Amino acid sequence: MKKTEICKRIIRSITSYIDSPDCLEAHRSHNHFIRKRKLSFKQVVMYLLYSSKASMFQNLATILDDLGSDTFPLVSKQAVSKARGGIRPSLFQELFNLSVDIFYKNIGKRKTWHGMHVFAIDGSKFQLPNSKSNFDEFIEMYDTHNPDKKYSMALASMVYDVLDDYIIHASINPYLSSERQAALTHLKIIEDLDIHKDSVVVFDRGYFAEWLFRFCTDNNHLCVMRLQEKVKMTRYAHGDIITVLPGNAKAHTDDIKIRVIAVPLESGETEYLATNIFDKSITADMFKELYFLRWPVESKYYELKYRVNIEEFNGATSNSIRQEFFINLLISNLASLIKNAADDEIDSRANPSNRYRYQANRTFIIGRLKRLFPKVLFGLCDVSVIDKIFDEALTRKSQIQPGRKRQRRRIDGRRKHFRNSKTTI
Repeated sequence: MKKTEICKRIIRSITSYIDSPDCLEAHRSHNHFIRKRKLSFKQVVMYLLYSSKASMFQNLATILDDLGSDTFPLVSKQAVSKARGGIRPSLFQELFNLSVDIFYKNIGKRKTWHGMHVFAIDGSKFQLPNSKSNFDEFIEMYDTHNPDKKYSMALASMVYDVLDDYIIHASINPYLSSERQAALTHLKIIEDLDIHKDSVVVFDRGYFAEWLFRFCTDNNHLCVMRLQEKVKMTRYAHGDIITVLPGNAKAHTDDIKIRVIAVPLESGETEYLATNIFDKSITADMFKELYFLRWPVESKYYELKYRVNIEEFNGATSNSIRQEFFINLLISNLASLIKNAADDEIDSRANPSNRYRYQANRTFIIGRLKRLFPKVLFGLCDVSVIDKIFDEALTRKSQIQPGRKRQRRRIDGRRKHFRNSKTTI
C-alpha cells in the first residue's frame, strides 16, 4: 500500500476512535465531562490537536477564525486549561499506537540492510516548564552555581525504525530514570508487534549491560551495542573476537557468546562494538556501517525539538506534558509517511545526470499537516487533503548535501524555553 494511503487510513481510524463515546470514556478522568458544559470532550481534543506553539489567546482566536463559533465555543483560556486536565494522556498515546499498528500491518515491503530491518534505541533530555506538578513527577533540579534556581527535566526514550523513518514506541520519564529500563520496554513492544524477526537493534554507548545483552540473546533480538572504553572486554579486543560472558549459578544464568569488534575511525580513535551476530560474512567494516545507520535517531530528536518544537509545551502540568508529547510523535509519524512518499516520487522523476539529489521539505510538510490534520478529524475538509500536501511537497524541495560532516556542538545547559515567550503563529 502507498504511504499516502496508509496515512489516510490512519487518519480515518483516528477519526472513528474520537467519534466513539465508548472509546473516549476510557480516557476521561474521574468526575470530568459528566455535566453539560460549553466545552465537550471532543472539542477539547480538537483544541489540543489544533494548537500551535503560540499563546493560548492566539490559538483560541485562530480556531474561532477557522472553525467558527458554531463548531468551537468562545471560552476563556482558563476554561480550556481546566478542561484539558480531565483528559488522560493515554488517549493520545492510543492514537499514536494506532499510527504504529496500521503502518506495520499495511506497509508491505520494507527497507532492509543485508536482509535485516534496523531499529535504533536512544534517549534525549527534554526541558520542561517549571511547575509543582513537573517537579513532583519528573524531577526538581538545582543550578550548581545558584542553588535557589530550580528547573525541571525529563528523559525521553524511543525505538525508531531508521530505514523506514518511523517511531515505533516512545516514553517520557523522570530525568534520573534508567535508559536501559526504558530500552527493555521498547524491546518488549517490538515483540508484541511481532516485528522483531529479521531485525537488528542498534544501541549507542552507555546502553551495554550484561543483563540487557542477555535479554536480547534470550529473546532472539539481534543487537549491536557500542562499548565504553573502560569496559574490560575492550582491553583485549584488537580485531574481531568471540568471547564468553560467564554465567552465574546464583542468578541461574548460563555462559553466552559475545562478539567484540574493534572499529578504527578516521580520527585515529577506535570504537568497540558488542554483538550477538556471529555470521562471519558480516565483517568489521559492515558493522561500522551498521552502527552509523543509527544516526537518523539523532536526527529524529532534532526534528522533534527544532521542527515540531516539542519542548515548547503549551501546558505546564505533567498531564499536559504527556498529552503534547504523544500528539507531537503522532504528527511526526504522519509527516514521515508523506515525506517518504514524496521523496520516492522525486527520485523517480529525477534526471540521472543531475549533480545533486533532492528531497521534500520536512518542515513544510509538518506545518501543513498540523494545520489541516485536525480539520479532517472534525469533518471540515476531506481526507484527500493528504494528496494535496503530497503534491505540494513535490515542489517544495531541498537539496541533499552528500557526505556532510560536522563536529557535535558543546551541550549548552542554559534554558531555551520560556512559557512567557510564545511565537505569534
